[in-house]
Parts: sequence; C-alpha cells; structure tokens
Amino acid sequence: MDLLVGSDDFAVLLGLKNSTIGRDVPVGQEQERHRRFMEYVGPIQSLLLQASCIIFLQLRMNRFQTEEQQDVVWSRFCALYLPATVDRLLQLPIPTDTSNSLNREEMLADFAINNPWHEMLVQVQHIPYFAKYLRSSNPIAAAGKRLTQILADRLADVCQRWEKYMTENPRDEEKREYYKAAAGSAIQLLSTLGTNFINEPDRNAIISRATRGRLLPFLRMWNRRYEGQFLGDVSLRVTIYMSEVRQLDQDFNKVRKSHKNWDVCGLASCSIRKDLKVCATCKTVRYCSVEHQREDWRTGNCPHKLLCHRTDY
Repeated sequence: MDLLVGSDDFAVLLGLKNSTIGRDVPVGQEQERHRRFMEYVGPIQSLLLQASCIIFLQLRMNRFQTEEQQDVVWSRFCALYLPATVDRLLQLPIPTDTSNSLNREEMLADFAINNPWHEMLVQVQHIPYFAKYLRSSNPIAAAGKRLTQILADRLADVCQRWEKYMTENPRDEEKREYYKAAAGSAIQLLSTLGTNFINEPDRNAIISRATRGRLLPFLRMWNRRYEGQFLGDVSLRVTIYMSEVRQLDQDFNKVRKSHKNWDVCGLASCSIRKDLKVCATCKTVRYCSVEHQREDWRTGNCPHKLLCHRTDY
C-alpha cells in the first residue's frame, strides 16, 4: 500500500495539488478519492475492512509516528491548503463513479457531508490555523464565513433519513453505527465552528433561524437517546450554541479558549492570560514574553519552529 506521509501528499489526494508520482485520482472519481482518503485518516474499523491488523499497524506507524508529528503535518497543510480545501468543500465536484448507487439523489446528499474535504476539516479542526482562517478578514478566507451555514444546511437535509437508518433495523448494527458516526463527525465540526463564532452578536448571520429550527429537534433527540456517547455529547454542545441561552455561553467559551490556544501564553508551562503578543510569523499563538516565545520555539515535544508558517490568510 502506498503510504501518505506529508501535507503535500494529502493535497495531491484531495485534488488540490498536481503530482508527478502517480497518486492523483481522476476528476469525477470522487467516491474512490473518499475511499483512499479514509484509508489514511478513517477509524480503525474502516481500515480493517480492507486490511489485516498487521497492515493497519504498519500504516499507522508510517503515517504518523506520534501525535506531535501529526500536528506538524496538519499545521503545514492548513497553512498551504486550507482555503482551497474549504472552497472545494463548498463547491463539490459531482461524483461520476456512482453506477452501483441505488438512489443517486440520496447518495449525492450523503456525499455533501461524507466527502474527503469535509473529513479533512474534521482532522484539522483543532489546529490553530483553522481558527486563524475563520477569523481572517482576508478575501482568500471569505468562504470560511459561509462554511457554518452551508454545513448546517447539508446536515439538516439528511437528518430525517439518517435518523431512520439509525433506528429502522436494530439488527443492522453496521449501518446504524455508520450513520451515528457520520452524524457525530458533522455535528462535531459544527461545534468547533460554533466555538470560533461564539462572540458574534447576531448568530442568525452564522446559522439562520430556519436552519436551526430544522436541526434542533434532531439534536435534542440524539442528545437524549445517546447521552454519554459521542453523538449525544456533540449534539448537546451544538444545541447549547443554537438555543441562544446566553448564560450557557460561559462553558462554550471555556472550550473556545482551550481549542484556539489564543487566550493564554503559548508556552505549555505558563498560564498567563494578560498582555499577550502574537507570533509575528504565523499569528496562531501568543506569548506573555519574548523569553517564553524563545523557549517554546526550541523546546517541548513539538517546538513551535515546526508549526510556524506564514499564510495568505
């Protein structure tokens, strides 16, 4: 199996960069592109459908030796390719490799969420460059302001059918778990987007009242039914965000601060939150002093020098 090892390799697989080494997927073969992408970033269960445990372990070891190395790859990918990824997600190519689909309309609705560009955003949503992109006023990042609404609409379009698939046949556990995972992944991304727009004075500008009205009944139902499970937890977080209950925003802001690593000194051992100054190169992290910036640049499991990139946004 040909292993992906770097940010440029993922860009090639996503069709964002040309390749001379044969990893390209032809335009239109989007189901195949998604399958290949999930071989490298999907859950263990997906990989084991196509590979033995030994191959899976080799794949995992070759892809990323550590979480720190994974963050290095994702940071560089975001710095170079995040705007193109969002643009491709919002203007999806139409799959032509759907001859085996029994219902093309349903397949296309599912593909609007279950596609490699959406999955890439799920992978990088914790990377500080993702938050930087969303708060950027640069025209190259303009699509980020529409991302939450469009993803919420796409999820609302499939909720009723996915709910049916989760409950109609209790014996079909594989299908039920597949749609639970797909819904959870999409809702988790909405939750992350919500943390970045929590201080917007008009939340209707982020997710319209009509879309919230379509989503909230399903989010509340999934929160109750799957309480204590991943789908239930993320459904609760987005329910809080959409409900406009402002006193609950304090908890959401705690998540935001932890996620963005923006409101506290970037040196892991420091908790200072006042008089922070931003890194002039990447603008994704802030420090309380030059000394702490220098220390973070060269020390720790993942020194900042490995994560620091200039961006166009």
